[in-house]
Amino acid sequence: MELCYLKSHALDTLKNGLPQTFENYSSQQDNSWLTEICGENPFKKFKDIPDFELAPLDSGWVAGKIEFENCKILYKNLRFLTPRQAADERFWAGLCHGTFYNYLRRRYEYSTKKNSPTAKDIKTRFFFESISRTGILRNTLAKCWWTGKAFYDSTRSNNFEKLDILGANDISSKISYILRYAFAANPKIINGIVKFFKHFKDLNKSLGALKESLRPAIYELNKRGGAIVLDCLTEEEIAAILIEHVEKNYFQSSRAI
Repeated sequence: MELCYLKSHALDTLKNGLPQTFENYSSQQDNSWLTEICGENPFKKFKDIPDFELAPLDSGWVAGKIEFENCKILYKNLRFLTPRQAADERFWAGLCHGTFYNYLRRRYEYSTKKNSPTAKDIKTRFFFESISRTGILRNTLAKCWWTGKAFYDSTRSNNFEKLDILGANDISSKISYILRYAFAANPKIINGIVKFFKHFKDLNKSLGALKESLRPAIYELNKRGGAIVLDCLTEEEIAAILIEHVEKNYFQSSRAI
């Protein structure tokens, strides 16, 4: 498999031209139109690696399960990327427009024209909407790699055991709510978040709508970081902050209703 970057000029040309060209992503059956728009071959070779395939789209899996599996597949096969390389829009835009162009078209049903993308859809899924943590985590492939990296553990027999504890259900929301904060770069804090999920999983208690349970709890954790140094807390202390917040503000309020 040949991995390619999207050349800087091609990236700018395609991204800036989206209001006029976004329909090509659904109307064109392959990516040959990119050369015409860019006026040259838009790709620059990065390196050759063993072939691999992303999660099957004809498996009957829901979108969340497909994304969940791709977190494992992409990180496992692209572990060699440095954080700097994995934060480079040119790399992920290259994969989205090159090796996995048809996969993304099928993933969002552009190939059957069941869905008509907007310019914003394309900017988010095939590029970075913005060069920021949030922008990176909305790209179809980049967010999976970064999720895989955050929850990968080389010391466990199942390297993705921590990701399995999070589960595939509503994985996009989990990624968005957890990894958007800078503290997610600390493995100890990630481990505390995993312990939080395991706590309720062991009790067989559903977190329900994550917008009402997980998001406020993670926000509370980040807010606590303004008064204390989160990096100094243990995994158990991180988990306890989250558990306490959810028990008090989600489950108690639910029972009151």
